[in-house]
Amino acid sequence: MNEKFFSLPEKRQDLIRSSAMLEFGENTFKKTSADAIAKRAGVSKGLLFHYFKDKRELYLYLYQYALDVCVKHYMLKSCDFGETDFFLALEMGHKVKMDLVRRYPGLFRFVMRTYYERDSILSPKLRQGLDDLMESTIRDFLSRMDLYKFKDGVDPYQVIRLLLLASEGMLAETNASSAEEINALFAEYKRHADMLRQFLYKEEYL
Repeated sequence: MNEKFFSLPEKRQDLIRSSAMLEFGENTFKKTSADAIAKRAGVSKGLLFHYFKDKRELYLYLYQYALDVCVKHYMLKSCDFGETDFFLALEMGHKVKMDLVRRYPGLFRFVMRTYYERDSILSPKLRQGLDDLMESTIRDFLSRMDLYKFKDGVDPYQVIRLLLLASEGMLAETNASSAEEINALFAEYKRHADMLRQFLYKEEYL
């Protein structure tokens, strides 16, 4: 990777990154066109490949960048709330996630595509790293929650997996980007979470 990319103004770097993540998020790696990325970013294909040796190098850079953003701005911030109620803490974390969707268009859609697509160029080691990160984050989250509020027989791990899959599905389906779309998406997520809370919490904690 050409280090001159990092000498660009931050806004220009963000535009190139978000353009590439949006394009990769809409297609498999093989079907994503470098021409489309360059056009969306407002640069020539030649200039794009001046900063990145090839499409593969750009893809792998974006993957690591996206994970770093998720850890720094989403997972770590979500751990700092001090809230121990399962659903309230998840709601706060989802607000952070929606802020990231505004700040980094295409980021979550790109991460989801890299994880689920069959044409991915991610090595098994890189893919396992993402699995391990998600697993450790969920386990750490659960260790700080008041899980006794759940009815007997409820598995909080499966509840959080369900809500994560639901939020990922809504993001993938709507491709929300405007403030209005993101607010509507968050309201829908909260309705689902509140419904689960009514069914899964013991009556004294409702």
